Amino acid sequence: MRTKNAIYLLSVFAITLLVITACQSPEVTSAKVYFQQENLDAAEEQLLIALDKEPMNPEVPYLLASGVYGPRRDYDKAKEMVEKAAALDPTYTDKADQFIKKFWADIYSEGANFFNSALKSVFPAEKDSLLLLATEKFEKSLTMKDDEISSYNGLAKCFFMLQDTAKVIDVANRLKAKDIFDKDTFFYYGQVIWTPGNQETALAELQSIANQYPEAGDIQLLLVGYLSDLERYDEALEVARTAAINDPDNLDISFILAQIYGKIGDFESAQFEFQKVLASNPDDVEVLVRISEAYFNAKDYVMAEEYSRRAVELSPDDFYGYDILWKSLYNQGKLEEAEEYREIEKTLR
Repeated sequence: MRTKNAIYLLSVFAITLLVITACQSPEVTSAKVYFQQENLDAAEEQLLIALDKEPMNPEVPYLLASGVYGPRRDYDKAKEMVEKAAALDPTYTDKADQFIKKFWADIYSEGANFFNSALKSVFPAEKDSLLLLATEKFEKSLTMKDDEISSYNGLAKCFFMLQDTAKVIDVANRLKAKDIFDKDTFFYYGQVIWTPGNQETALAELQSIANQYPEAGDIQLLLVGYLSDLERYDEALEVARTAAINDPDNLDISFILAQIYGKIGDFESAQFEFQKVLASNPDDVEVLVRISEAYFNAKDYVMAEEYSRRAVELSPDDFYGYDILWKSLYNQGKLEEAEEYREIEKTLR
């Protein structure tokens, strides 16, 4: 009995193999053999024949994509074939999506490598050439997946560094059309649209972006800077305060807030904001000069002297610190020492 059962099982197994083989065209079978032999040309030839014979078989375009065009980095054909397989059989959709994501990642990585090489380049011509190569790859990656923020981000950075204003604007407009936001792209966009004669339009657009994406601190600061340039300090202060609420640990916002307070004569608030920045970096010469200036304008000459002394100790070749120092000493009646620092300031200036 055992022998009969074994013979029966072997017979079933053999029949199953015959059925499976029968369902698979000889061209697909041959292609799989060629894959094992790493003969992609022969495999492609067989699969193209199968594609013509079996136009409704999703396995054929899938094998062409995964076994031939993908490994060859012929991404356009690979994408076409995996999409064809998914269209013929929805069970291939996840596989197709994974392959397309991989194709995108491969091309994007090439662009990122060119971009990183450009950053390290010493010669301007070489740098520009590498940036252009990077843009080609980033654009190519978008033909695989046109919703990848990283590709748009890379394009915007390259075009901004190449000073190609029109193309920075184009990248931003493409993102708008897809309702996708990238803070870096719109930060560059905000800078290139700020041109003479277009300032009010640029402000309105930046304000709209800032309102829609309050978490984008760089754009908020850009807007604050433009409003300050136009001496619209009340509006600048309102935007900066909102930005500080949304990002309370951002010291760049504190630094700009301090400067605006100084512009409107609120020296106490300016001092407070500068102190927050100094708490993070007590040796920041620029902040030391600014805070000493704020104390000087508030007629607190003792504190102005203290901070300006620290500034000149850290940066003895910077005349700004000496300027506030000698004036602070002078207003305290320390005339001889004031004259000494004034001479140094005049020499450095």
